[in-house]
Amino acid sequence: MTPVSPRCYQVVYQPQPALLRGTVLCELSDIELTESCELVLAVAQEYGCPFWLLDGRADQVGHATQVYDWMREEFLPRTYQVLGRVPCVAFLARPEFWHRLKSRGYVPTDPVIVAAAFRTNWFEREDEALAWLAQFRPTIGVPNTQKAPPVAGGASELMR
Repeated sequence: MTPVSPRCYQVVYQPQPALLRGTVLCELSDIELTESCELVLAVAQEYGCPFWLLDGRADQVGHATQVYDWMREEFLPRTYQVLGRVPCVAFLARPEFWHRLKSRGYVPTDPVIVAAAFRTNWFEREDEALAWLAQFRPTIGVPNTQKAPPVAGGASELMR
C-alpha cells in the first residue's frame, strides 16, 4: 500500500498548548483517508498528544460508509488504547460536507460524542474547535514525558 501523499495530507505538532493539526491539502481517496488517520495516530503516539484538530475542508469527496464505520468503531477506540488516554478530536468541515454526514446518520443531532474511549465534535470554524478542545485539557491533561519538538520556533512538520 502506498502511503498518503505529502501533497494531500500533512500533520503538524505544536507543543504549547499540545495540539496535532492534521490538514487535508487535496481530495483523498478512501485509502488515503484511512492512511492519514494512521499517520495522525503515529505522530500522536510519538508526542503523547491526545488533542487533535483535523481540517478536512479541502476534501469534498464523499467517502464510503465503511470508512466512517471504521473510524467510529475501530480507529477511535484503538486510538484510546494506543495513547492510553482519551483522545479529543475536533473535525473541521465545510457546512455541506457536515450536513451530508449528518443526513447519513454519522453526526448525531447534538454532534458532541462523549464516549469513554474518545471525544469528537464537528466544526465549521477553527476558533470554535480550539475552544472545544481547550475544555478537556484540565481533565485529560498532557503527560510530562512529551518529546521536545525537533525544530525551534514552535511546530514541527511531519509530512509523508
